[in-house]
Amino acid sequence: MDQPGLATAATQLCGISHPVFQAGMAGIACPELAAAVSETGGLGHLGALRLPPAALARQIAETRALTDRPFGINLVHRGGPAMFEHLLAIAIKARPRAISLFYGDFARVIPRIRAAGIVAMVQVGSVAEARKAVADGADMLIAQGVEAGGHLRGQVGLMALVPAVVDVAGGRPVLAAGAITDPRVVRAALALGAAGVWCGTVFAAARESNAHPAYRQRLVEADTDMPRYRRGLSYGWPWGTPHRAIPGRGGLNPWRLMGGGLRRGDKSALAGRLSLYAGQGVGQIHDSLPAAEIVARLVAGLRTGSDSPPSPQGQEA
Repeated sequence: MDQPGLATAATQLCGISHPVFQAGMAGIACPELAAAVSETGGLGHLGALRLPPAALARQIAETRALTDRPFGINLVHRGGPAMFEHLLAIAIKARPRAISLFYGDFARVIPRIRAAGIVAMVQVGSVAEARKAVADGADMLIAQGVEAGGHLRGQVGLMALVPAVVDVAGGRPVLAAGAITDPRVVRAALALGAAGVWCGTVFAAARESNAHPAYRQRLVEADTDMPRYRRGLSYGWPWGTPHRAIPGRGGLNPWRLMGGGLRRGDKSALAGRLSLYAGQGVGQIHDSLPAAEIVARLVAGLRTGSDSPPSPQGQEA
C-alpha cells in the first residue's frame, strides 16, 4: 500500500503520489525498475538511448504488463537523427505520462510531445538551458547539478542551480537532480523550490535495476569522495563529453579510461576495471534495496513537523 503522498505541481502534472522520479539511465533503467518505482507512487522511466526501436516497443509493453500506473520514457539526442526519430515516434505512439529529454535541441520535438497529451520534461544544466527549454514549451524542467552521475550538462552545483532555474521556470515544476540518495537531501531540494527529485544512482543500486550485481556492489561500497568529474572517454559518446564515474583500477588497465554502466549480461570482470557512472550521493547508499523501499526512504524526508532528522538509508532509526 502506498504511503500518504505529498502533492506538488510535479505530482499533480504526472498523476503520481510522491515527487520521486527515477532517471532514465540507458541500459540500467528497465521495465522491472520503472514499474516498481511507479507502483510505489513515484514515476519510473524507461531509458531509450541506443535501444533498437523494436526493443523499446517491447519494453513499453512489458512495463504496462507490470503496472497500470503512470511511467515515462527518456530520450537522448544521440545515435543520429534517424534513430532518434524512430524512438520518438514509438514513444509518442505509446502515450506514456511523460517523455523526458536530455542532451540536444528539442525546439521541434517538444510541441509534438505536448500535442499528443504527454508531459514534456527537459533536463538542463544551466540557467541558459532552462530559459531555452521554457521558450521551447517544456512542461517541466530537471535541474541537473554537477554532483550528478553519468553525463553532465553544466558545472553548477545543485544548491545554486535549483533556485536559479525555479526563478526562470515561469511557474513550471522543477525537479532537482544530482546526488539525491538520502531523505535529508530531498527535504533540502524541496526547500530550494524544487517540486520533486530526479534520482539515478540510488535506483541503479536497486535490486530491480538492470545493473550488474557487481556494479550495484561497487555503488554500495563507494564513498562520497570516489565519483570523479571527467572529460575523457565514455561509452558511445564523443571524446570529452563531461561525466561523473567511480574510477576503475589503475596500473595497466585501459578500461579505467572509459566511463560506463555495467548491465546484468556483461562480464563480471569489468566491474572493477571499468569506470562506473555514479553521483556524489553514492556515500549514502548502504545496501542494494528494492525500489519500493528506496522510494519509501526518500519520501520519509517529506514529513513535516518532525523535530528529528530521518535516518540515512540502510540504518535503523
